[in-house]
Amino acid sequence: MSSPFASRLGTNYSAQDKEIDEIKALLVEPCQKLKNLDDEIDAMRKALDKLTEERNTLSAYVEAHKALLSPFRRLPRDVIEAIFMACLPTHRNCVMSAQEAPVILGRICSSWRIISHSFPRLWSSLHIVEPVYQHDSSPSLYQAKLAQRLEVADIWLRRSGTCSLSISLHCPKEPHPWSEPPRHPRRNPDVWLNVLLPFASRWKHIRLVAPTVTLAVFSHLGENDVPLLRRLEMAHNNHYAGPEVPNNSSHCLTQCSLLRGPNLSNLSVFGNTANPLDLPLRWSQFTDLTLIPPSSGDNAQTCEILCEILYRCPKLQNCKLFIHNSAEGNMANAVIECSFLHTLELLCSGIPLHTFGRLLRRLSLPALRDFKVRGFGHHYSVGDADPFPSADSLLSSFGDLARLESISVDRTAFPGSNLINFLRSLPPTVRRLDITEPMVQSLGDAPLDDDDVFAALEASLDRPSLFPALEELVICHCRDFSDEALLRLVISRVPTLKLVDVQFDREMQVDILPSLEPFAATGLKTSITYIPASSPSFSPWIGLPDGPPMFSPYSPSPY
Repeated sequence: MSSPFASRLGTNYSAQDKEIDEIKALLVEPCQKLKNLDDEIDAMRKALDKLTEERNTLSAYVEAHKALLSPFRRLPRDVIEAIFMACLPTHRNCVMSAQEAPVILGRICSSWRIISHSFPRLWSSLHIVEPVYQHDSSPSLYQAKLAQRLEVADIWLRRSGTCSLSISLHCPKEPHPWSEPPRHPRRNPDVWLNVLLPFASRWKHIRLVAPTVTLAVFSHLGENDVPLLRRLEMAHNNHYAGPEVPNNSSHCLTQCSLLRGPNLSNLSVFGNTANPLDLPLRWSQFTDLTLIPPSSGDNAQTCEILCEILYRCPKLQNCKLFIHNSAEGNMANAVIECSFLHTLELLCSGIPLHTFGRLLRRLSLPALRDFKVRGFGHHYSVGDADPFPSADSLLSSFGDLARLESISVDRTAFPGSNLINFLRSLPPTVRRLDITEPMVQSLGDAPLDDDDVFAALEASLDRPSLFPALEELVICHCRDFSDEALLRLVISRVPTLKLVDVQFDREMQVDILPSLEPFAATGLKTSITYIPASSPSFSPWIGLPDGPPMFSPYSPSPY
């Protein structure tokens, strides 16, 4: 539409008095036409709303009848049950939560609720968490929450029918004796026994993480009470040993007939202070065994004790043991045959190389495929005597390792170049190498010379390479390896190398990722991560509650 004021429109021009009447007269016809259009739109909108309402009513009628034809509603019950079973977690027990199966399956519709509640296998695993008492809440609230957990656990397990059970119980630590009032309500350890005991004959896998006072109540069970029990894990979750909660894990386990279950073949005990040889176990039937004592205590799992344990367990396949560094003593010269042991993990105190070296010299491990060694409690310093035996000596300690495929080492157990010597003592069958660097390097520690390790692993034409079949290289908390050394190693190992997973605990020094991209075509998978660089911040909000942090969590403290 043309207008005599077209040049003024969209500007800050203010109409003069003589122009006001002219503008009003100009707008009479457009305003009337605008009103007519609004009326027409309202009429059409009402007609559209009416049609939409009719359409929604008809659609609901059609969809309601189509639902009767749903293929899922006509699925046989056994198929629905199989789908329900596929919804359960496979790496752990089910939890008391409506956010996942099996609880959520009963909240979809009434038919699903009927099926889920009457399907015993769906309720054959359960993880129970004893509620933690909050000091800012009343004891009655805690007791109500505890009663609710007990009731739900009882209902859950009763739905399991006659199925064998997998149960894990996690109880909080006892409070410190100097904790401020109000004190934690006195725990009655029998409450869990009263809930779980009626189902003991169907226990198959049991995991108990609790203070000794709670674990002690399970010692009331006899070996005939748990005929199906195959795997048992007991961890003493003690916070302190005080007069109210005596730390008597030794008596708790040595008097526990539960450990003599007729089918018990997988046992894990954490925090036991008793001599493991005093445990009432059927040693000859174990295939999996883990014995980790507390970090401090009177018990010392020496090499002599562990040799006796391995001698008593001829069927052992998986083993995780803590070895206490002890003085050289008179050890028998007989070699212990571990014919089926394929996975061995050793946690060594003192000087790990001496500790696990003494044990390995007593063992024959023809089936060993996976070997892990961890060390703690000792820091090698510059000037320390070299505790590492010769490569030939260590190799003879291992014996026949023709099946060794995976090696995992803690870098703190191998000072200086000793890691290289250790790797050279291993057979060429290794396919996976896992190195864990120390998260914190103490002042005075010997230099790690980590680039020398990479150089030793490089494949070269002029010398035989270590582990020619190496396919996977994993390094955690990597700090002293350089980017260039890693790149040279990877390039020398392609195409045999299939996986490189390195976590640098430092910023990137050289970007090697573009150089590795061409090797993806050969099947190489790489995951190389760095701590992001922290750029200086000049924000005017520094120091305020909603301001940015001044220091990176990885940077040294300014104080």
